[in-house]
Amino acid sequence: MRRYLLSVLLACQLSSVWATTPLDRVAAVVDEDVVLESEVAQHIADIQYQYRNQQQTLPPDDILRTQILEQLIIQRLQLTQAERAGVRIDDNSLNATLTDIASQNNATLIEFRSKLEAEKVGSYNQVREQIRQEMMTSRLRNSRVGSRVHITEQDVDNFLASPQGQTALETEYHLAHILIGVPDEATPQQWAAAKAKAEQALSKLQQGQSFFAVAGQFSKAEDALQGGDLGWRKAAQLPTLFAENADKLAKGELSPILQSPAGYHILTVIDKRGNQQMMVEQHHVRHILVKPSEILSLDDAKQKADDLHERLVKGADFAEIAKTYSDDVGSARNGGDLNWVASGEMVPSFEEMMKKTPVNQISPVFESQFGWHILQVLGERKQDMTDAYRRNLARQALYARQFDEEKISWLRELRAEAFVQIKGEKSDSSATAEIKTP
Repeated sequence: MRRYLLSVLLACQLSSVWATTPLDRVAAVVDEDVVLESEVAQHIADIQYQYRNQQQTLPPDDILRTQILEQLIIQRLQLTQAERAGVRIDDNSLNATLTDIASQNNATLIEFRSKLEAEKVGSYNQVREQIRQEMMTSRLRNSRVGSRVHITEQDVDNFLASPQGQTALETEYHLAHILIGVPDEATPQQWAAAKAKAEQALSKLQQGQSFFAVAGQFSKAEDALQGGDLGWRKAAQLPTLFAENADKLAKGELSPILQSPAGYHILTVIDKRGNQQMMVEQHHVRHILVKPSEILSLDDAKQKADDLHERLVKGADFAEIAKTYSDDVGSARNGGDLNWVASGEMVPSFEEMMKKTPVNQISPVFESQFGWHILQVLGERKQDMTDAYRRNLARQALYARQFDEEKISWLRELRAEAFVQIKGEKSDSSATAEIKTP
């Protein structure tokens, strides 16, 4: 999200340039929608601006334009699918995301908005809409791709029993990759051409060119313009081909050319690290939630929570108050009991209060995105969760691996099933259609 925010801020800084452009042309027709040349030009300018003071070299303009246009086509297809599926992002969820983005940049939401509006009037609304669209497409991917992932307990058992599973819980890899892709049902000639291109890319790397530059020039992966950076992942979270080869590579070493159904790959290990923690800090906690609603304002909900807190301090039974008044239906029937809660399971404001409240004491009234809470910590412990922890990590790792593999397939299917017409140069009469910009 931070990377996404940077691109949004750059777009705002450059938006005045595009606002002076009276006419626009169609770069591509995507089903019933279009990608405009101004969008392509703006994204190219954003990338060039972002890397203007860096030592990295961007690919030639024609290759960069092709990369950007393809990304915009895929984004447009996902957004259209999300709209057709009825995916909606409510204002509360959007505001929570914007607040989180602002806090990551050491600002309040008001300060964040002021900064954007100082760049250009109305830019805050543009950012809101762009982030709303990003959230819509992310929610669509999680739903569509997630439904294609199926993990059984036997899968978990097999994974934990495998050598790869045993080492996956200990080692993480920071990888970058280059993908020389081939289309579905590629011909032998297309495979041969892709292999030759992969050999050319590997040769440039072996001659000392930076992985970032070569990935930007040759790779067809979504992360090509970020140097193919995959970030930190455990071996089990990587596609099988990558996991099988990552452990063989030293830091900074290049892999040979690797083949998969998607095409040819080149990997490099940026870094490795190992960190295994089996002991988990837990708190036995119960709480009462008072949620604002159409008939209960935020201030009134706070007053109600304050009244309940006063009753608890005076000796009222916590479980009975929770059963009668808590708006968390799931825990209310158990007297507000959430049982043993591990670090990272609750929202930050809840976890912060949980950790600083002494055992058997009533916390002050505090707020989260769900409403107003009162909690009581009934106990603390460090629990040896080795088996549960390992199985949960194995499940997460298998899910991440299958999700990445299924996402590639889903995006390829989405692209293949869509009507996409990429416009040519000005000599192509269909490319000269002019559109007035807002």
